[in-house]
Amino acid sequence: MQAVYVCVCNGVTDRDIQRAVDEGCDSLDALAARTGCGSTCGCCREYAEEAILQAKSKSLGLPIAA
Repeated sequence: MQAVYVCVCNGVTDRDIQRAVDEGCDSLDALAARTGCGSTCGCCREYAEEAILQAKSKSLGLPIAA
């Protein structure tokens, strides 16, 4: 499966977000500090928050609610 860009401005992919969550990022602010995601134009912030929730669910082995 190919990585999907979440933040084009800073080149952050869904895999980068998964790695950041695995390493302790648990909020958009923490993700922005670590990767820059959401800190430039802000267009990706909503999707980035969803990606964080999905990454947290994967880290815990929980199903994602629709």
